[in-house]
Amino acid sequence: MSQFERDLREALRRKEPPPGFAGRVIARAREVDERREARALWKWSWRWSAAVAVVVMLLAGGSLYQVRRHQEAERSKDQLLLALRLTGAKVRVVQERLSQIQLKTIELPSRQ
Repeated sequence: MSQFERDLREALRRKEPPPGFAGRVIARAREVDERREARALWKWSWRWSAAVAVVVMLLAGGSLYQVRRHQEAERSKDQLLLALRLTGAKVRVVQERLSQIQLKTIELPSRQ
């Protein structure tokens, strides 16, 4: 048997673990599980935060859109009222001219 084989056999021989080994392995496994859970929780809390931010932005954007539409409607209403006032004033002028024309007597030229 060569020295290499003896070293290999020695390295692979069954040995008893040191005292407290099982407890340390279990404690380490719990730490790993806790870290995984914390990462998973952080991951989900990050996703929920992002989802809430998107919803808030959509609501704010919708509100802003409604405010802008309302302002545009108010502007349109004001323009329509101005147009109606101007049209009413022009109609009054035309009516006055028509009534003046109706009041005038038509003079026919005399025949000679």
